[in-house]
Amino acid sequence: MNSSSPTTDLLRDIAGNEELTIFVSGPCMDPVLPDGSRIHVRRKRWYWPGDVVAFRRSDGRLLVHRTLGYAVGRRGLALLAKGDRLAREDEPVSLTHIVGRVVGGDCRREAFEVPLAVRIRCIFRYIRTLLRCSLGSWSSANAS
Repeated sequence: MNSSSPTTDLLRDIAGNEELTIFVSGPCMDPVLPDGSRIHVRRKRWYWPGDVVAFRRSDGRLLVHRTLGYAVGRRGLALLAKGDRLAREDEPVSLTHIVGRVVGGDCRREAFEVPLAVRIRCIFRYIRTLLRCSLGSWSSANAS
């Protein structure tokens, strides 16, 4: 499912005009965004590696994870993201599913003022992810 939903469209519209307040549930972004944190999200034109973004997953759940970079797939440009405490990246996220970037709230400052070291770490994770995916598809194509 790659199309946007009415709920996602509404959230994106709100986040495009004013700050949208969301409450975080779960530990995947600890300690930057502890469970129960209130965050403010705002739609941006572009999301950079290290930005913390809110997006709708294909199963309809709203997640708040860190941006790694972009990938081009059969359906166009998609965002690659990962929760800080998770071992694996999320499935690629259609740009129409992105609600916005964390711009404030009662969370750690690193959630919206991303340090350079975190951005660099995200870029390296992004490169590793791309290499793993391309080598995986190359080896499976040559296995047949």
